[in-house]
Amino acid sequence: MQAQRGPCLAPGLATLMAGCACACACALFASGAVAATGSVDAGGDSKSNPAKHHKSKPQFVDPLATSAMRAYIASRTGDIAIGVENLLTDRTYLWNGGSEQDTASIVKVDILETLLHQLHGGPIPRADVPTAVGMIEDSDNDDATALWNQDGGAPAVAAYDRLVGIDQTTPNVAWGLTTTSVGDQLKLLDELLETHALIDQGAQRFALGLMENVTPSQAWGVSGGVPSGVSVALKNGWLPFGGGWHINSIGRIRGDGRWSLIAVLTSFNPSEPYGIDTINAISSLVWHALAPPARRPDPGRTGRGKRIVAAARHETRARVRRGSSAGTSPVELGTTPRAWG
Repeated sequence: MQAQRGPCLAPGLATLMAGCACACACALFASGAVAATGSVDAGGDSKSNPAKHHKSKPQFVDPLATSAMRAYIASRTGDIAIGVENLLTDRTYLWNGGSEQDTASIVKVDILETLLHQLHGGPIPRADVPTAVGMIEDSDNDDATALWNQDGGAPAVAAYDRLVGIDQTTPNVAWGLTTTSVGDQLKLLDELLETHALIDQGAQRFALGLMENVTPSQAWGVSGGVPSGVSVALKNGWLPFGGGWHINSIGRIRGDGRWSLIAVLTSFNPSEPYGIDTINAISSLVWHALAPPARRPDPGRTGRGKRIVAAARHETRARVRRGSSAGTSPVELGTTPRAWG
């Protein structure tokens, strides 16, 4: 049976990309770099890294309370939940934080973290590297099912989640129907940054490296509005189920005076592009709201809010025209394949 994937790549290109990524990842593990301990360099993501902390913390800004954000959320159809953790101010902001929604493929980060935790600091087996690469970078569902089963399925992922301290995530035997909240997703992302996390720093770098290299057709979502040159590590999920589309995106944004985690869950979208538009625009508004104070305008007063949303929508449409989104995505129900039309 052909592997289920995210938006399709030409077979030769997909093989070449996966091969290159696997070779790099294997070399990293073989050299022992992934098992390294201690502080990461100044460009790393460790939350204990002094290079990432200002002597005086920037002004607290709630990116979900701006007039532009509230107006945009009110204009959209479906259920929306948003979580933002500003790592420069140690502040977390939630919108509809109690909402528990289907994960679709963002659960693949949870599957990967469970695997890395079970290694107890040891290197990932060489045979598992290409499977992990395929699961995160290409959103390959067969690879996800293989690692899900290797982890121990829903009970093992649930046990890891309890160690993380999350209580609004319920793993499902059909992994794509796992339910979660934005707050829980932020805590899972934190495990990729914390110095004293449940997975070691080498494994953290491995996971973030995969999320920084998702196939370009799947690079929408929390990257919305983020300029080139800024580091984005993300994982998206998309699933037609229960009378609408579930479109989700989680990730870490670092650069241009910002360092944050963001999770956006949306349910009952009328179409896949509609949900992608919603997340791209929300992420773009968050990006602008978290700008350093000296260069932060008020989108609600200047009219930039509408322009920010329009720019994010244009970005999505350009990707769709290149054949990267609408009509090419698989159903992501893990062990419960079904058709869609």
